[in-house]
Amino acid sequence: MAGQARNDLLGTLIAALERDPRVNLHRCPIHPALREDTLVLDGTMDSIAEKKAAFAIARRIAGNMPVLDRLRVKVGEPMEDGALRDEVVNVLLREAVFAKYGLRVKRDGTMEVVRETLNEGGGLIGIAVHKGVVQLTGKVGSLSHRRLAEVRVWWTGGCELVENHLKVEPPEKETDDELTDAVRMVLEMDPLVHAGQIYARAHDGVVTLEGYVASKEEKKLVILDAWYVPGVHEVVDRLEARS
Repeated sequence: MAGQARNDLLGTLIAALERDPRVNLHRCPIHPALREDTLVLDGTMDSIAEKKAAFAIARRIAGNMPVLDRLRVKVGEPMEDGALRDEVVNVLLREAVFAKYGLRVKRDGTMEVVRETLNEGGGLIGIAVHKGVVQLTGKVGSLSHRRLAEVRVWWTGGCELVENHLKVEPPEKETDDELTDAVRMVLEMDPLVHAGQIYARAHDGVVTLEGYVASKEEKKLVILDAWYVPGVHEVVDRLEARS
């Protein structure tokens, strides 16, 4: 891409981000760059919703050009790599849907076995942590499991970015029904959410939430939970808070 065209694309992106009320570039600057014909986003955002909104805008502006999302999400207290790694391992060990999955963790450049795979041909998740970034590798048995693994890591305190390289074997096609099911599963995983009173449906990456929640605080949690699910590009809030 010629120099002027590169400048025009980056300028158009910054202008679009500045116009969008969901993104605050003054509080959370984004540093886009073009590297080998890939649009790369760097920066630290206030929330997963702001990160996803910025990424959706970048994809629209980039057209057919690949977009690499390196945007981090602010955390309350940064964690040392070892502490964050141990927390992620413990979270995945306790998660029932991964009970038969093998777990590996990278320490000092070497992958160590935490738990062997408990069924033939079963899934395997590798975990590596570096400066708040958690990288997931290996294979899982479904798209929903791939999404759930990422959400559980995002929920871990101290995680600023998840790089999800998990492969689905055998491969699955992404559908609205599968994404809807993943959102519902995530809501059911959150102990602070009354998932039975919430109806979620997905279409082309847009998730619509309807139903009743006990409070405005729970409503915020439900919306954030939906945003955390990989593949969700927009959340439509039609929830009613009772207090």
